[in-house]
Amino acid sequence: MKFAKYILLLFISLHLCAQKTDSIQQLLKTDKEDTTKLKHLIYLCWTFRSIGSFDTALVYGNKAITLANTLQYKRGMAKAYNTVGNVYHDQSDYPLALNFYLKALKLYKEAGYKNGIGSCYTNIGLVYYYQANYPKALEYYLEDLKIRIETNDKICIATCYSNMGLVYVEQFDYKKALDYYEKALKINIDLKEKKGIGDCYLNIGIVYHNLNNHKDALNYYLKSLKITEETNDIQGIGTCYSNIGNVYFDIKNYSKALEYYLKDLRIKEDIGDKQGAIVCYINIGGLYLATSDFKNAIQSCNKCVQISKQIGYIEGERLAHENLAKAYSNIGNYEEAYRNEVIFKQLTDSIFNADNSKQLGDMKTKFEVEKKEAELKLKAEAAELINNQEKKQQQFIIYAVVFVLIIVFVFSGFLFRRFKITQKQKHIIQLQKDEVSRQKHLVEEHQKEIIDSITYAKRLQQAILPADSEIKKHLPNNFIYYQPKDIVAGDFYWMEHLDAITFIAAADSTGHGVPGAMVSVVCSNALNRAVKEFGLRDTGKILDKTRELVLETFEKSGEQIKDGMDISLLSIHKSKQQINWSGANNQLWYISNNKLIEVKADKQPIGKTDNPTPFTTHHIALNPNDIFYLMTDGYADQFGGTKGKKFKYKQLEDLVIANSDKSLDEQKQILTTTFNNWKTNLEQVDDVTIIGIKM
Repeated sequence: MKFAKYILLLFISLHLCAQKTDSIQQLLKTDKEDTTKLKHLIYLCWTFRSIGSFDTALVYGNKAITLANTLQYKRGMAKAYNTVGNVYHDQSDYPLALNFYLKALKLYKEAGYKNGIGSCYTNIGLVYYYQANYPKALEYYLEDLKIRIETNDKICIATCYSNMGLVYVEQFDYKKALDYYEKALKINIDLKEKKGIGDCYLNIGIVYHNLNNHKDALNYYLKSLKITEETNDIQGIGTCYSNIGNVYFDIKNYSKALEYYLKDLRIKEDIGDKQGAIVCYINIGGLYLATSDFKNAIQSCNKCVQISKQIGYIEGERLAHENLAKAYSNIGNYEEAYRNEVIFKQLTDSIFNADNSKQLGDMKTKFEVEKKEAELKLKAEAAELINNQEKKQQQFIIYAVVFVLIIVFVFSGFLFRRFKITQKQKHIIQLQKDEVSRQKHLVEEHQKEIIDSITYAKRLQQAILPADSEIKKHLPNNFIYYQPKDIVAGDFYWMEHLDAITFIAAADSTGHGVPGAMVSVVCSNALNRAVKEFGLRDTGKILDKTRELVLETFEKSGEQIKDGMDISLLSIHKSKQQINWSGANNQLWYISNNKLIEVKADKQPIGKTDNPTPFTTHHIALNPNDIFYLMTDGYADQFGGTKGKKFKYKQLEDLVIANSDKSLDEQKQILTTTFNNWKTNLEQVDDVTIIGIKM
């Protein structure tokens, strides 16, 4: 009954809107070329945009811009530009939307119209928000808020508060976000603004959802849905459906979640909201993945990739490839799983490289613009030269007989002028060549600085690794196979010798490359503090304290950081013939009496996790000639072989057992050769670390 009521209200609303639209379209036929016609054109642009008829909206919007320019009516021009910007914004074409908003802002400023200026500030802020440039978005929202407080426009003040809350949500500052949302809600309740109240309920629900308070989140989402249905806010109804679906997904009520996701998708496709449709397909694909419906998961994710590429939405494409890799892996199509995993990692790594790429792109753009300007200037001077030459030739013909001396003088002057212009042209060309050389040198310098910085970071990371001589001193019979994926690594190994106890560990920090290396420094420092500053010797308690110190370090930033590490930590007390071991996600293998024994790790990382428990300390009897193996997951996860599959732990276990009777140096060489032969020409997926110790 509720859905039928919604359809009926929608039909009545569209019918009344269509009647008014038809009436104004008839008036256009008789309208004079004045501000009345301009008002009608802008109204039609806005109306067709609101029902998703973007092509028709742009036709009326461009006519409005042309008429406003003809009338030289600045406020009308600004409103037309702003409305057309809204159309491009709704189609997720953010560069074009920003272009029109900036034109509108300039005109509103020239006309001194504060409400228009504030509207443009908000629209520009929204573009930056959707492009994930949160500092810029907040800057424009604050500019709008200043104007709205000055004009005492309470509805717009509430909108500013809501927009600022959205930015703080993206930065995980939920306390500030709730503060702004509650300010906005109070204003909207005082003014009885239903749409504003519905938006605030939705935003507050999102905050509670992010805090895993599913009960309050669902309560606020349902409140928002009720109001959006009453106000016939189609876009808002779709957004509520999606968020309600997310709550049901989190509590594993998958049938309910799918029901709401599909409702939202129908609305997003009907109104042409491509970015909204991408979010729907990501949600639906993730749901099918969770329920092992891999065929439908692949179909949804491929649709998501297709639309994301159309509008250049990298985050949507990245998440879709991540889910595709998981789906293909589960159905045994390892070639496609590997291909999608590589694309996912490339898109993820591009986030780190975005700033450098932008700098190089800006340099190239500047060079091309200056080059074009120089070419145009040369062409203009050449045209001027030709015109002058033609005039001088005509004068020469007319005065050839009578004014020979004058002609000679004029011709001489012409030659001198031509000489000067030629010299000037040569000078311009030389300056252009110098500028090209300077820009090329600048680009090379920046590239060198980037590579030097990463290489220096490698030296810094190597400084936290124990020296080979120190390891050999306390563990004379060992090997360390350490193969980073990039110049710097997320994997690291660690050793300390204190109170006649030798501690050694193989660790895998979150990520790889520069971000992984930064996390590894934090984790290595926490291990050092646990054994030196806090004097801990029990391996389980060392990992408990390390987790506490890592979380304490990341919490200082005020942001919600989930980075950390997996680790396999061994302690050896030779004089007491005592071995202790603890692990976070990474297991321990050891060979004793020609048998491989596995000690399983606690299934939790050193970092932020739900329901953390104390790490277990395992006590192991020490027998002569036992061999212990500490490792990260990089070796087993490497794709390769004839079918492009993962190496996997079972194959690694067989390899270790088959060669356990060989010397540790030989074992390291066999592991290295086997890994390279398996990988062949495929990209290395992750950092690799394996440590072998013979007692």
